[in-house]
Amino acid sequence: MVEADVAIQALLGRLDDAFQSKVRLGIVAALVGAGSMDFRGLKRTLQVTDGNLASHLAYLERREFVRIEKSFVGRRPHTEVFLTEEGRLGFRQYIEALARIVGAAGELGA
Repeated sequence: MVEADVAIQALLGRLDDAFQSKVRLGIVAALVGAGSMDFRGLKRTLQVTDGNLASHLAYLERREFVRIEKSFVGRRPHTEVFLTEEGRLGFRQYIEALARIVGAAGELGA
């Protein structure tokens, strides 16, 4: 059983902390399909406050997982969020690590 514990711990160590938050995971998952979304669309999709979404976007931007473009549409500010290649790769690696964890857990339970 100790070997199994070590294997699971090693797999868990591969999970990127960027996706440990449901909000950040939701942001990237939404962007994977859409490529980009505006701030309002993300806020509506994720059911979060402006401040909560802004702080999670800032984190993902620092990690270079998203790129944020601010502009004006008419006189109104418009924020568009784009998934970067780094973000796409990070998300793919996260999902693959989860799949390995689920597979290892299934093997242990068999």
